[in-house]
Amino acid sequence: MTDRRGLHSVKPQPPADSEAEDFELVRRFKQTGDMAAFETLFRRHQQYVTNLCLQLLRSRAEAEDAMQEVFIKVFRGLASFEPNVTFKGWLYRITVNHCRDLLDQRNRRSEDTEEATLNALSIRPGQENSVIAQMMLEAALDRMKPEYRTAFVLQAVEGHTIAEVAGLLGIGFEAAASRLRRAYQQFTDAYKEINGKFKP
Repeated sequence: MTDRRGLHSVKPQPPADSEAEDFELVRRFKQTGDMAAFETLFRRHQQYVTNLCLQLLRSRAEAEDAMQEVFIKVFRGLASFEPNVTFKGWLYRITVNHCRDLLDQRNRRSEDTEEATLNALSIRPGQENSVIAQMMLEAALDRMKPEYRTAFVLQAVEGHTIAEVAGLLGIGFEAAASRLRRAYQQFTDAYKEINGKFKP
């Protein structure tokens, strides 16, 4: 089954067992244009990229579109890929940069979802605490500046180290550490403010 952009729709696959296998698939695609090799890479990393896009964009529809767009960029960029980084690390950076561009476009359109989220919270007094807590977390993330939200998600949600965050964002270690400190503070402040507004 093929989706609207020509990539096969598949069930989520587990992460690749070996980086060497990814490199071999990349080599086959670069040398012979082997589409089966590319589709195998797609199957291995499709869900991984989708989940990251969802964490950064906070919209499933946007995340699914972004995943497709990321793999189009991967397809076009594989010819210049060099194995001085892992394929997954290279893919991760493409995904993060693409989502950052989308967030910048969203901000330029001045889309503000905070009031809608707070209103949704206020009219659902009977919901389970866990559901309300999740909505409040979503609202706090929505209030963060894109560059801080990205750094926060990479470490707090995805579990990357400071050094890995620095590499994925293309900044130095100290800059990444500083950005993460500010990101955690911004998230804490936003969550506290939303929590205060929500309390009767």
